Amino acid sequence: MTVPSTVSAMDLRAVEDLFGMGSGYVLAFSNRTFAEFFAELGIDIDQEFPEGSKANRLRAFLRSSDAPRVAQALEALLEHRGTRDGDDASTNIVKVKNLIARLRKAQVAMLPVTRAVDVLSLAYVHELEIKIDQRLSAADLEGAITAARTMLEAVLVELEKQLVGAPGDYKGDLPKQFKAVAKQLRIDDERADLDDNFKQVARGLVQVVNGLAPIRNKMSDGHARERKPEAHHARVIVNAAKTVATFLVESYLVQRERGLLSAPSKLESAR
Repeated sequence: MTVPSTVSAMDLRAVEDLFGMGSGYVLAFSNRTFAEFFAELGIDIDQEFPEGSKANRLRAFLRSSDAPRVAQALEALLEHRGTRDGDDASTNIVKVKNLIARLRKAQVAMLPVTRAVDVLSLAYVHELEIKIDQRLSAADLEGAITAARTMLEAVLVELEKQLVGAPGDYKGDLPKQFKAVAKQLRIDDERADLDDNFKQVARGLVQVVNGLAPIRNKMSDGHARERKPEAHHARVIVNAAKTVATFLVESYLVQRERGLLSAPSKLESAR
């Protein structure tokens, strides 16, 4: 089920001002680059909205498309626009970012509500991804980094519960915890039967986790901040964390389905 977007007239005015839509244009797009921009988002704008100027077609898209697609397009347009002089005092940027956050909140509402949270489900990871994206959209970069770290840690803790009966005491050492879980899931680079190319990927996952913990301490809102993250830095950090968390959950689900995981022993469960 999709949730229709709720772009009010006030929202639309902010979008129009921010992206220079007053004369039928949208930013500096030509008809060709406008179509290519939306094609990269998986949207055939010429097919869905073939009539009118670029600005009119964008207005039609915003009014009639579902919330996730509108939020995705607005985020991409903001990134394409970049930063300009006077943005710090722009109320339109604030309004558009608030609109994106509201649309993302509507997307979260689409997720099924369960009594018990299943951390080791793709739905749970996806729900947290949406919340992280909301923070990015609202320019809460530090909060997005903190949420990404929390998501990954929650997945690792639950995996250890399922694999060995209880999580170990790592005293906040996320890389050490990741290596322990990776070994239990048989996706660490020490396995002799793994393809060498995949081992390189596995080592890359370790590097992501190794980098996430200190970055979170320096840039997030979980500690005294040493430096403010740039938007593109925050985006690559949280996307990397989402990739690792999704891969861990998918690896667990596939191996469980194939009967490759043994249940924790009574001794392990009593740790």
